[in-house]
Amino acid sequence: MRRFLSLLATPGGRVVRYLISLGLLALLIHRIDRAQLSGLRGQFSLPLTVAAFFLAGVTYPLHAWRWHLLLRAQGLALSLHWAHVVTWIGQFYNAFLLGGVGGDAARIFYLLRDAATQRVGGFVTLVIDRGMGLGVLMAIAAVALAARTATLATDPRLHWLFIAALTITFASAAVTLLLLRLDPTRWPPALLRLLGPARVQSAAHLIGCVRAAPQAHAVALVVTAAIWILDFIAAWLLARAVGLPLPFLETCVAMSAAYASTALPINVGGHGVREGALLATLTAFGLLATPDAQERALLLALLVWATTVFWGLVGGLVVLSARRLLPPVPPVP
Repeated sequence: MRRFLSLLATPGGRVVRYLISLGLLALLIHRIDRAQLSGLRGQFSLPLTVAAFFLAGVTYPLHAWRWHLLLRAQGLALSLHWAHVVTWIGQFYNAFLLGGVGGDAARIFYLLRDAATQRVGGFVTLVIDRGMGLGVLMAIAAVALAARTATLATDPRLHWLFIAALTITFASAAVTLLLLRLDPTRWPPALLRLLGPARVQSAAHLIGCVRAAPQAHAVALVVTAAIWILDFIAAWLLARAVGLPLPFLETCVAMSAAYASTALPINVGGHGVREGALLATLTAFGLLATPDAQERALLLALLVWATTVFWGLVGGLVVLSARRLLPPVPPVP
């Protein structure tokens, strides 16, 4: 596995990732029956599509607000405007670079540029931001699946998805509680020797900042849940727009699987993999039993992809304007 990941990190591996994503998208488009698609034009709802695109766009300012809350909790004096601009820049790189780490690399760059003396605290906010997003996503998926126990027992794929979601949810909560309750000086001796006194003291300070700001982190959790719910509503509206009346809970589970799949190190921005996971989960629920439903689901997957690309391109406009939107770099003395 390690050798495979190392191969993907090479220039040749990057080309393979792009080819995989492009191939999956091409397969998705190829599977659409053009004749049947033309018959859906009269049933396509533009208002619902516009509303879905708008709701998906609203989530990015919420991403910025959550990150700003975490930055303030760690004592970083960076404005909400700064967090907002850098979040949009990160969205552009998330959409068009490898996996979902391109945006984090962009955020790290600006943290090093504008908060170099507090970079460790800045890195911690990124870890919390990512962990909080994944933990809440899996918690929503677990609750939605638990509410569909009858369906859950009919397909092994849903059964394993529920186990994975439940495991990640409880593991995230357990690790968080352990880190918050256990003083770093009481960590295993081998870990303390590996880190050294200076790093242990730094870890104690960072954890202390988290403990000192419970309200900020609680609000960040609520914002995270709002982000995912808005994303799910957007996908649900897109399904309605193409005449595919999906139940909302099943939509939540399918989109959770779709977003979780983007963490696989074989894609570019999640393209292709995300849409395939969405279709596979809807199929496991038995919601695509007819050819008509399958055609509409393919169109839904393409619209979900188009939404991501559209807002990624908006982030690209922010990238082009970043010099005017962000504070200038202070001169080196």
